[in-house]
Order: sequence, then structure tokens, then C-alpha cells
Amino acid sequence: MGRSASSIQTEITTLETYLASANSLVQGVGSDGTNVNQSRRAEVEARLDLLYQQLERANGSAPMFVRGRIKGM
Repeated sequence: MGRSASSIQTEITTLETYLASANSLVQGVGSDGTNVNQSRRAEVEARLDLLYQQLERANGSAPMFVRGRIKGM
């Protein structure tokens, strides 16, 4: 079953807030200041792209067109 546009928008808002806070993107910090790893930024941005596509389809601003044949009519 499809998701509603409001639930998609809620997830988009949550992920954008997550990306806005720099502290949430740091996975680990080394003890001597040698390592700071940013985690999941690319994954979160890819998810946001997908969610924006789904939101546009749900709102009707970017509808999906499907071609096919009807047989037996």
C-alpha cells in the first residue's frame, strides 16, 4: 500500500533536520584527534532524493505514466 503525502513530508523534514545538525553525522572521533568519520551523509541524501520523487508523485506534480494494452474488451 502506498504512503500518504503527509507521512512522506514528515520523513523529509526529519531527515533534513538530521542533516542540518553536524553532530549527528559524526560516527566516531579518535582519541588523539586523528580520526573523524562522517557517516551516512550520502545514504541520507540518496534517501531524500527518493522521498522527494515519491512526494511529487503523491501530490500529482510529477505523475507516473504507464503504457499498456487492455485485451478482451
